[in-house]
Amino acid sequence: MKNSSDLARNARAPMIALVTLSLLNLLNYADRFVVSSLVPFLEKSIDQGGLALTHAQSGWLYSAFIVVYMIAAPAFGFIADRFPRLHVLAAAVAFWSVLTLLGGFAWGFWSLLIMRAFTGIGEAAYAGVAPAVLADEFPSKKQSRAMAFFNAAIPVGAAIGFTLGGVVGTKYGWREAFFVAGGPGLFLALMIYCIRDPKRGAMDAHIVVNAPPTVRDAVRILFRPRWLWTTAGYAFQTAGFGSLGFWTPTYLDKAWDLSVESSSVMFAAIIVVTGITGTLTGGFLGDWWYQRKPTAHLWICGLTSFLAAASILFVLYAPNVTAMWCGVTLGAFFLVMSVGPVQAHLVQILNPAERGTGMALAIFALHIFGDVPAVPMIGWIAEGFGWKHAYMSIPIFVFLAGIIWCLGAMYEERARLRSSNSSAHI
Repeated sequence: MKNSSDLARNARAPMIALVTLSLLNLLNYADRFVVSSLVPFLEKSIDQGGLALTHAQSGWLYSAFIVVYMIAAPAFGFIADRFPRLHVLAAAVAFWSVLTLLGGFAWGFWSLLIMRAFTGIGEAAYAGVAPAVLADEFPSKKQSRAMAFFNAAIPVGAAIGFTLGGVVGTKYGWREAFFVAGGPGLFLALMIYCIRDPKRGAMDAHIVVNAPPTVRDAVRILFRPRWLWTTAGYAFQTAGFGSLGFWTPTYLDKAWDLSVESSSVMFAAIIVVTGITGTLTGGFLGDWWYQRKPTAHLWICGLTSFLAAASILFVLYAPNVTAMWCGVTLGAFFLVMSVGPVQAHLVQILNPAERGTGMALAIFALHIFGDVPAVPMIGWIAEGFGWKHAYMSIPIFVFLAGIIWCLGAMYEERARLRSSNSSAHI
């Protein structure tokens, strides 16, 4: 029989896991977006302390990381469905932290590209593992909120990355910014190693937990309509979010003549406030509406994407700087509202034994069709046609995400109706 201390420890376990994994998510995005504020420094000539990068090369620093990240994610998902998930995750966090530190020693484009690319190997582990662990710690009626809290760390981490790059890069140099960004991960890796790994399917008593998926099972996931609709919309949303986060500081510098330091700090503040309020609003709304409408998560994703696209489009035609910042604020708020609901929907349509693999495959798909081509594409468009035409791509990506998610919700509703009609005739 368990004593009171064991029961108290078990009661605290979900929150300990949620907070620690959220810190990991924060660190992941701080590391990922620190580069975006460093772009103006990296594009300076070698005599001025930079690496003389072009816009397209700067975009590839992000995309090279994402390419390796998305390729490694399915492998880590496959591994995590077979071995202690959090031990795998702890080793990966330590690995990516060391690679971030080494980025500060880069001597040219290719050396920095390699460092950033291999950072993606470490960060790939958390993509499938963290949502799967949270799904085993929280019941379905609380999963959207748990995912929202977990993903509220994304904009906070991105804001820390923007600020770190802009402020440390200006005052001390871009190399020092990488050194500061890489250190905390080593401590966090130890914390993750010490967390209890919950039983797979612990919150899915009504579902038979299958054996870990084979390669054939993993391929079958790719052809499930519900997974396809959800992931396709997520890919376009990721194209918009990744492009917005990576290029906005540079766009403000080029199109509005705002200094990198001041615009990075302002953008970071907006991302923090809207990120926390937007993700939590989306999470609570998702849990509330889900109890009344099974397709609520996808409808929330679709409708908020339309609002985000309209707000970002307004940024391009804003009459003054104040109006422009208002558009950025609303766009960021509506954009992140979908993050909690879409991840909750993904874990709910996957069997507990295949969640690591299914989530990792989603990560692979949403990046290979999302921000990997989108971020450098915007750099190329900017070089050929100017920043206004390039930035126009972002609301288009987000609008397409909204259309796909709404179509996915309608597909699910028709499938449920057909299923209920078939049952009624049995």
